[in-house]
Amino acid sequence: MNENESIGFLTVIVRSANGALPIENAQVTVYGESELDENGVPSLLPSDVVYSLKTDKSGMTPKVALSTKNKELSLSPENNEPFSTYSVLVSKDGYYDNAYYNLPIFQGVNALQPVLLIPLSEFAKADDYIPNEGRRYEEFNNQ
Repeated sequence: MNENESIGFLTVIVRSANGALPIENAQVTVYGESELDENGVPSLLPSDVVYSLKTDKSGMTPKVALSTKNKELSLSPENNEPFSTYSVLVSKDGYYDNAYYNLPIFQGVNALQPVLLIPLSEFAKADDYIPNEGRRYEEFNNQ
């Protein structure tokens, strides 16, 4: 790690039923920064996996340490991104997969990423397309 790198943290909270039900044993895969495709979406390659985790009975992953940029970089006007970005893919049998891209991780901060999984309808597959219309991603406080 060089002088411009530091450590930030990430905890993923996986729930269903608009945040009411925790999902135990969901597979959470954290990916490092990846090349973007023509739509600006990172290509999630197995070689980019930083962590592979499972959620506990409260639907949370353990807090994991991630390499990020030093917060001192934010004091200079030419450094407009004093953070590093990661992507998270969450899957669980019986639910649609969900992915979050370009999550900012700041030095010394534990980022909490809430994830809502939607149960599969009959005969659906986890990687089927879910239209974004009507989907809500509300933040919730897990205290």
